[in-house]
Amino acid sequence: MPWTDSERRAHFTTTLLTMKTVFETNPEAAVRSQAFIQTFHQFIAEDLRSHLTSQAKKENIQVVQEAKIFGSFKSKDVDVAVIHPTNGPLLLTGVRSQMSSVGKNVLTYYQDIIGEAISLQERFPMCVTGYAYLHPLKVVPWERKNQTWTAAESPDHSRFARMYAGIATRDDRLYKHQLGSYDHFAYSIVDFQAEEPQLHDEIVRQAVPDLDMSILSFVPRLVNTFNSRNLWVQGIFEEPARG
Repeated sequence: MPWTDSERRAHFTTTLLTMKTVFETNPEAAVRSQAFIQTFHQFIAEDLRSHLTSQAKKENIQVVQEAKIFGSFKSKDVDVAVIHPTNGPLLLTGVRSQMSSVGKNVLTYYQDIIGEAISLQERFPMCVTGYAYLHPLKVVPWERKNQTWTAAESPDHSRFARMYAGIATRDDRLYKHQLGSYDHFAYSIVDFQAEEPQLHDEIVRQAVPDLDMSILSFVPRLVNTFNSRNLWVQGIFEEPARG
């Protein structure tokens, strides 16, 4: 059964606690090994799995992490994908976090994110595409193995929210001809310094009041778009639950 809103929030709270523990144990190892971000991958993957119908499971439709997908120019390891055994990718989602050097690298990653969308959408124009991005509320310095320290930062979250909103509105009528913009985007700002990490969706809402960019609605939004785009397809995703 699909997660309810309250179940999703509870799962996300557990996910953030795990991410906090992994990062605080060894920040550099957490980033280099991808153990930190893979916890975030798993949350999205499990949310998607909860929406698969029993019929979809019988047909061997799978939610795959680190799926090797052939784009228009090269293969890409897509972070979370829903794949049909004969029809290929149905839904593709990228996932990223930055826990240091946010201001230095955010524009380069922004360009990469757009390029990734173009490559996948050229090859799979009907596929529902999403992206989930996570930033810390504050970047707190941590010591690297070479005994140097990362820099403290106060990221400009409002600016970044507006940037991501600009590539989060793929037109559902003209989507087959629109490249570089995602069907849905989730931008999460998390205070990892709190004893229990806190999600600050209010910062995003203030910057982009007319667009839902919450991770707590991300998978339901993706599923709803798939179902409305593919009215002739039945029995893959259950409708999102409420409550």
